[in-house]
Parts: sequence; C-alpha cells; structure tokens
Amino acid sequence: MKLRTQIFSGFVFILILFLILAGVSIYYLENVGQASERILKENYRSVKAAEELIVSLAKIDQNLAKICLGSNYNEDILLRILEREKEIFSSQLEICKSNISEVGEQQLLIKLSEQYLDYEGQLYDFNHTSDRVGLYFSVLQRKNENLRETCSNLIDLNHSALSNKDRVVQALYINAKVYVFIILIVVLLISGLAIYKFPQMIVKPILDITEKIKRVADGDYKQQIPVDSDTELGNLSKAFNVMSVKLKEFEESNLEELKAQKTRIETIIKSINDGLIILNEYKDVILANEAASEILGIPEKLLIGKNAKELSRDNSVMRSLLDSLEQSDTGNKGTAPDEEQSKDYIKIERNEKQEFYTKDVIDVQDVDNKNKSLGYILLLKNVTYFKQSDEAKTNFIAVASHEFKTPLSAINMCLMLLQDKRFGTLNPEQDEIVVSMKSEVQRLIKMVSELLDISKMETGNIELDKKLVSPKVLIDYSASPFEGQLNEKNIIIEKVIDPDIPDFMADNEKISWVLINFLSNAIRYTPPGGKIIMEAKKLNGKVEFAVLDKGPGIAKEHHSEVFQRFVQIQSNGAKNEKGLGLGLAISKEVITKHGGEIGVNSELGAGSYFFFTLPLETS
Repeated sequence: MKLRTQIFSGFVFILILFLILAGVSIYYLENVGQASERILKENYRSVKAAEELIVSLAKIDQNLAKICLGSNYNEDILLRILEREKEIFSSQLEICKSNISEVGEQQLLIKLSEQYLDYEGQLYDFNHTSDRVGLYFSVLQRKNENLRETCSNLIDLNHSALSNKDRVVQALYINAKVYVFIILIVVLLISGLAIYKFPQMIVKPILDITEKIKRVADGDYKQQIPVDSDTELGNLSKAFNVMSVKLKEFEESNLEELKAQKTRIETIIKSINDGLIILNEYKDVILANEAASEILGIPEKLLIGKNAKELSRDNSVMRSLLDSLEQSDTGNKGTAPDEEQSKDYIKIERNEKQEFYTKDVIDVQDVDNKNKSLGYILLLKNVTYFKQSDEAKTNFIAVASHEFKTPLSAINMCLMLLQDKRFGTLNPEQDEIVVSMKSEVQRLIKMVSELLDISKMETGNIELDKKLVSPKVLIDYSASPFEGQLNEKNIIIEKVIDPDIPDFMADNEKISWVLINFLSNAIRYTPPGGKIIMEAKKLNGKVEFAVLDKGPGIAKEHHSEVFQRFVQIQSNGAKNEKGLGLGLAISKEVITKHGGEIGVNSELGAGSYFFFTLPLETS
C-alpha cells in the first residue's frame, strides 16, 4: 500500500468514527423527539379538547341559568349561544374520540357521549316546556355537572399518562446521553491512539533512514535498512540499500586505487636521487626518501611520524629547512629575489668533503580553499658540482678580467698618444679610426670592470663606503652625465623628491651607479620627445628611489630574469641575446649589500617602473 493511501485511510478511519458518533447522537435525539411529539399529539390534544368540553358545558349551563332568570336577557341571543356551544362541544368530543391513546379512555368517551345525548335530549325538552326553571334545577344542572365530572376524569387520565410518558422520555434522554458519552469516549480513545501511532508508523522509518544516512556520511557504508513494505518509504529504503552497496564498492575500489597510487608515489620518491621530505599540515613527516635520510643523518624509520620542529632542535639541516618554510611567504610582490637566497645553499661536511644543497619549499594548497595548506614538500638538491663549477668560473673571470685589463689600458694609452698632436697630426680618416677604436676599447674596459665587480661580489669582497647622503644630491648627480643624450632625444626628466626624507647612510658612488644604470636603460627605450620620472619618497621607514619611463615595457614572465647575470631584454619585451647584461645584476648586488630590495613593475606597452628601497639609517 502506498504511503499516500495509508495516510488517506487513516483520515478516513477517523472520519468514519466521528460519523458513527454523529449517527448515534442523531438516532437518540430522533427517538427523544419522536417520543415528545407523540406525547404532544396523543395526550396534550386530548387534554386540550377535554378542557374545551368543560368550558362549553360551563357556558351552556350559564346561558340556561340566564334564560331561567328571563327579564334582563334576550332569550333569542342566549339560545343562539347555546346552539354554538353545543356545536363546539360536539367538535371537541370528536377530537377526543379520534385521539384515543390510553387504556380506559374509550370507555370514558362512550360514557361521555351517552351522557351528552341524554343531556342534549333534556335541552330539547327545555326549549319546549313551560317549566324551564324546574327542569333546569331538577335535571339539567345535575346532568351538566355529571358531564363535567366525566370530562375531568378524561383530563386526569391523560395527565396521568403524560406523567408516565414524561418519565419514559426522561429515561430515554438519560440513556441517550450515556450511550453518546460512551461512544464519544471510545471514539476519542481510538482517534487519540490512531493519531499517536499513525505518525510513528510514518516518522519512525524516516528517522531510521536519517540515522543510517548520517552513519553513511561518517563513512560506514555497511548500513542497510530492512524493507518490510511496498510504500514510498520502502522504495526509498531499497534505493538507500542499493546506494550503500554502491558506495561501499566505490570506496573499496578507491582504496585499492589509492593504495596503488601511494605505492607508485613512494616508489618514485625513493628513486629520486635528491633529498625529498613530505610534511602534513601539522608539519609531521609522512614520507622521506633515503637521500633525505642520509642528508639529515637520521634513519628513515625514525623520521616518519616525527614532528619537524622536534627534529630541528638537534638537526641544523632540518632547522634550516623550517626557517625557509616559515619565511616562504614573506617576500614582496615585484621584488627581485636575492640570488643567493633563492639558491639557499646548505653546506654539509660529509666524508671529509664539503657538499652543497639547495633547499626548496613547496606549500601544497587546497584546490577549493587557497588559504588552507594541506602540507609541505621539502626538496634538497645536491649542487656541489655546480657550486664548484661556479667558483671555478668566478676565479677564471677574475683572472681573465685582470689579465685583459692591463693590455686594454695599454691600448687605450697608445690611442691617446696617437691623438696627441705633439706626436704628429692624423688625417681625418686616421682620426676617425682612432676614435672608433678608443670607443670600443672603452666598452671593453667597462665590461672587464663589470666582470671584476661580479667576481668580487660572488666572493663577498665588495666593500661599501657609507656616508650621509642627500636624496636630491643622488638624483642630480645621477642625471648629470646624460644631459647630452637627453637634449639629443628631446627627453624631459621630471624629478619628484619628498622633502621630508632626511640624509641617510649609503655608499654614494655605488647607489649613484645603480640610478645611472636605471636612467641609462630608461633613456635607451624612451622614444624622442618622451618624459622620464625620477622620484624619491619615504615609505614605511625606508627610502624608495624609482625611475619611471614610457617605453615598450617588459613582459611579466621576464620580471624575475632582468636582474640575473648575462640577461638583457629587447625593446619588444623579449630577451636580448646581445651584450653582457650585467648592469642590473650588479645593481641588485649593491642594493642587497645595503640591506635593501630591488624590483620592477612593468607591462608590455605600458612602460617600466624600476625601484629599490634602502634602510633609512641616519647615523
């Protein structure tokens, strides 16, 4: 049976109970009403008619007495009244005869009819006798009293019957109330029981299904609901059971797939030669390969399950990794990463040899919630070979640059002597060749100087001569060498200097060199008739210098590369393969040495904004 049918049947059942109650009530009310109606019809009419008989007899007797008195009354009127009352008496007598309902009532009516016939005959004699007074007092008056006495007996008989029937009606009424009350109690009890039980019959399966669903939601896919009906709830239970079985099968298949994936991942991780450590969101080690175990000097079995902070107390490598993990999100947007910091070397003494490792920290974020971290991947890559190669390259550059510098200086001296008119005059062609050679030699000397600066910076030998400097002096000094180029290209420089910036400690020459490098690039890429902005402003307790141009701009993917060595960017925003590209790399080293930050904000077609910040040290 369908659930809708069950609910409908329940309401119909309760409705039938109340219909039965209403039917019984109507039945008993009808009985009481019919009994009362019979009393009114059978007895009350007889009593009323008998009373009318007595009234008519009294009026007849009264009029006879008036006729006997004679002198003061009109005899014809009195006789007409007598005839009318006789008619009334006859009609009321017929009513009584037609409404016989009690035992003895018929005998009284026969007696009353006989008495009235006799009385009526005496009335006839009264109209035709001369001794009316004698007849009235000797016969008519007595017979009239007898008639009224018989009528009274008729009334008494019906009154007695009324009393008896009223008691019967009262008893019927009391019985009706008792029966109706009993039936009402029974109906209410059955209805209350139905109202209490019927919702339970519907709600209990729903509650059972809800509880089972909660358990399934908690991962218990073994839940099943007994199906004992073919209602909608039964069908729902069947569907739930099928769903539970499917979920269990899906979970088992997923577990198998996860186990297979986990095995594959563990195999891949163990096969990686670099050290790899995986932490959960609580920084507990959940996976580590053999290489990581050897680097940390801790057996793999002792690593798994341990908290990284606990391990870092006695292990400098793990401590360094945690430092990088905590500082991984502290960098400023647009700021160029420090090369040494990006390499983040860890030096380890092992087997009487130095080994160098770079450390990379990857924050694994939730796909649906970017602010939620699911864990971390720590990667230690052996770069000892590259570090040694880099050092060899640096030494080679330093030696080669030094060796190049001496002959280049000598060539430059010779060219200067050739241009000295004391030793002879050159013709125009010869002078042009010498000027061209001198320009190339100067370019070579500049490149050699930059290479030497790079080698010094790599070895940590760069020295700063910090003195109090003025932001305005720095900007004016940096712009002065470019007056000829600016006039040639009709470029305007707008200087925006915050007057609230105090003099601060910095190496005047090296900071000026950085600004000159920024300005040189800006002039190179600014079209004729353009404008360049040089600004200095106070920013969060630091001083920021910036050069803004309206050139072609730099693609975002090259922002982090412009400060690398031997990289130049073409005017279309792509890499330029020509030139050394050491200017910005050296600039970054100078600013980093000052404890500042350097960066660029640029988009293709929107110009470039090169900036660096320095600590605002006033002493």
